[in-house]
Amino acid sequence: MSLDHPEQNTRPLTALEKKQELLAHHVRLVAKKMSHALFAFGSQGGLGKSRTIIKVLDEHGIEPILINSHVTPLALFGILYEHREDSLLFFDDTDSMFSSMVHLGLLRSALWGSPRIVTYNSSQLPEGLPSSFEFSSRVIFAANVIPKNDAFKAVLSRVDQFDLSATNGEVIEAMRSIAAKGFQGVTVEECEAVIDFIEEQSEDRQLSLRLLGPSLRKLKYARDEGIDWRPLVKSQLSNLGRKQVATKRLDNKTADIRVMKAAIRKHPESPSEQQLYWCNKTGKSRASFFRTKKRIEASVEA
Repeated sequence: MSLDHPEQNTRPLTALEKKQELLAHHVRLVAKKMSHALFAFGSQGGLGKSRTIIKVLDEHGIEPILINSHVTPLALFGILYEHREDSLLFFDDTDSMFSSMVHLGLLRSALWGSPRIVTYNSSQLPEGLPSSFEFSSRVIFAANVIPKNDAFKAVLSRVDQFDLSATNGEVIEAMRSIAAKGFQGVTVEECEAVIDFIEEQSEDRQLSLRLLGPSLRKLKYARDEGIDWRPLVKSQLSNLGRKQVATKRLDNKTADIRVMKAAIRKHPESPSEQQLYWCNKTGKSRASFFRTKKRIEASVEA
């Protein structure tokens, strides 16, 4: 089973998959010309923004004009002119554009008005490129952050917006779903061990689905070499970005155990109510609930 295409027909959607499906509906609005622009963002990479967008457009037979590298204002003006009619432009990870007043001025013009008129007055305009034209195509942006400047807010007010973000618990739940049948020679049990390790070691790190495939390949490599896979995976985890927090947080295990004890106190006779309480408070999966409860019971017995 591919890491990019987990089977969804035989199980409920994970929380992250539900968010991806909502993003897909926003993309379909653009694909069906019911919306002219969409800005999809989220501070975490690797949650499926770009993949979801490309997949939906492919379902509708749309091949977008992809812009995913540095583009100068003049080049942007030329791109908008060349694809000014009945096209769909997809700006993926072009965050640097959003801090440039010249780029933002062009985007504002392309995204608002009736008609939408884009103008660029410069002696550098090549022959055959007019200084003004009408733009009627559609645009989708995928970015990690929303710049905090008034000029960008003016662009953002002209488009639909969608924030694709997820808690670490939701990412772990999605990882378990993806690896539920194993992965490229790695058994289900081995996948679970790796995901458990990622969850235990994440602490205040910001998890991404992009971590799963490389981690499972490290286990496979370590198994073949007869070495411990944990240091390999941990070295990858240490390079992840940290969550932005205002105060010092309890480590994951301590916080989970504290919430578990509260759940048991509140619902001493109902494991199902304990599970609902714990999952709602921590944002983690049902499987994580049972693992945490098992750890508490083992420590009590010891």
